[in-house]
Amino acid sequence: MNVPRNISLYSLLASTIVLTACGSDSSDNHSTDIPSSSAFEICSDDSNTSLVSTGSELVFIVEQDYAVNRPGSITASIADQDSAGRTFLWQQISGPTLELASVNSPVLAFTPGSNDNYSFKVTVTGGSNNYEEIVSITADSADNILRVNHDHQMVANTDASLRIQNINGQVPTDISWCMYPNIDNVGFTSVDLTDTNRPLFNAPDVNSDQLISLKATATFDGQTISDDVHLLVTKETATPSNAYFTNPLARVYPYKADSAYADNLVNCTYSNQQVASCNILNELPFISQDSQPDPIDTIMDRVVVSHDWMGKSFETYLRAQTNNDFVELLQSVTAIIISYDIRPSFYSGYIGAIYIDPEYLWLTPAQRDTINETPDYRSNYGEELNYLSPYRYVKDNDYASEYIEKDNRINRTMENMSANFARLMYHELAHANDYYPQSIHATLQGPSLREEFDRRFASDDMTSRQLQMRYPLLSDEMYGLAEVNYAGESANSTQKAYTPSDVAEFFTNDLANDDYAYSSTREDVAMLFEEIMMSHRYGILRDIAITDKPDVQTSSTITVEWGQRGRVGQAELRDRASYVLGQMLPDINTQLVMDGLPEPVALVKGQTWAQNLVLTVDQSKSPQKVSNQSDSAVIDNRPLQFSGDQHAH
Repeated sequence: MNVPRNISLYSLLASTIVLTACGSDSSDNHSTDIPSSSAFEICSDDSNTSLVSTGSELVFIVEQDYAVNRPGSITASIADQDSAGRTFLWQQISGPTLELASVNSPVLAFTPGSNDNYSFKVTVTGGSNNYEEIVSITADSADNILRVNHDHQMVANTDASLRIQNINGQVPTDISWCMYPNIDNVGFTSVDLTDTNRPLFNAPDVNSDQLISLKATATFDGQTISDDVHLLVTKETATPSNAYFTNPLARVYPYKADSAYADNLVNCTYSNQQVASCNILNELPFISQDSQPDPIDTIMDRVVVSHDWMGKSFETYLRAQTNNDFVELLQSVTAIIISYDIRPSFYSGYIGAIYIDPEYLWLTPAQRDTINETPDYRSNYGEELNYLSPYRYVKDNDYASEYIEKDNRINRTMENMSANFARLMYHELAHANDYYPQSIHATLQGPSLREEFDRRFASDDMTSRQLQMRYPLLSDEMYGLAEVNYAGESANSTQKAYTPSDVAEFFTNDLANDDYAYSSTREDVAMLFEEIMMSHRYGILRDIAITDKPDVQTSSTITVEWGQRGRVGQAELRDRASYVLGQMLPDINTQLVMDGLPEPVALVKGQTWAQNLVLTVDQSKSPQKVSNQSDSAVIDNRPLQFSGDQHAH
């Protein structure tokens, strides 16, 4: 039986396709992340998928053909019912083993690795009935195929992205996109095709689950090739006007289904139905208030994910640590949420949870495919200013972590992932311990964390408040620039006229280790703690610079006006840094750590950011090794990173 590719899932089992109500095309709830530059054109053909019936109400929507090394998918649906409130679990039961990165979704995405038959079992629970059915497909060989990543389920009104893979290291040309016509006339009205290799869009509002299919067409090696991608846009319960999270959120679930907190985790941390903080005594207390023989088991009981691999990678990372920092700092957290739609990472004082962008945790290309590439909403802040403030973490005169372009489909090791993730963890957990250090857990009154937050924020007891009272930052100019760079304020004429030299003078005459510190007192604490711990634990130093702002901005085109490697080790910053370290980790030997921080090394004014990667320094004062590499040999194709670009405050 064939049905149109873009179908209302309410009508799958009907002998005659019944029209369902059209989803609204309103953009009232669309995120401003996606420019509404265009909509997908309608494909001239009306392609079909195959519908596979089973002995129950559950049916499978399969593609007409599957090809070796081409991404494909199978969608499971129950007639006349939406998928909300149901749990899906896919297993491969025959064929060469495939990597399945989305086993808890109605849409099973996979890439056949050989010309073979494959069988999959899906178990669906929740609702009035449970189901367990098997479906089989066959993958055929094909040459010069287009590969689009990746088929998936997405909540109505959420942002999403797709990506076309390179073919033999080359980018296909003449890329175009269209959407197959569908019976409900549902489509994407907020679409950004600026980069046709990576379209961005916002899912439409729908009245029921809708399977919408797109086709990408391109030219490669003189041939016209195409691939289809299938997106299940799901209808969710309406968001109350007083909800904590008003933008639609991805579907998430407790990583450990048998966690004692499984019933509360999602509703208390990442739900559009959440309208109040949960009780911190009996619904979701801090991790310190619970214990198991294995402290990491206790932590994993509080993990919420959109994909299983995220929780597995997080746990593997924690168990690989040779120090106890993260286990200790996580005691001041109520939950850890890792979801493909979180960008940038952040901490919530109302909820006591940290929210992690999974870009830090992927280890395989298939895992990376599941992560939304929608840009950070702050990407365009500060465009009117006349300077840049890039940063990077370095070790042995090289970047501390490997950079893998998204088109480079190779695995990433835990070691290569570790430095970037450690930096994030120290930063976000500094926020948690600023608000709720373990020393106050025994005196928490509740009933919810919202009341504790208000009391804590109104007091002078927070580390961030005390830091500002004891060792204040004083540059009004830097505070004003932070409002532009990090809060989206418009730059005034004076700020637009500041030269890199002006900004360097403002910054270096004050006591911050990074200009993100001026965005809030909380970020001041987090930036200090992050840099201290990366130097102390890993021998990794942070570069910060003020540079010019040419039209083309790369590591090889921006020129350093001022910069330092390891600024947190500067003597003038010691009192501030020591205070923060002692508050975050009371049991650490603060004096020993601070004495061990290397003295800062100046970047070379007038050289490019790329040329300043390799610095010759006195090895007796720094863990950075001397290199004989010449400036001209430095090749740096990494995207620039800017202060605060991976955190929300």
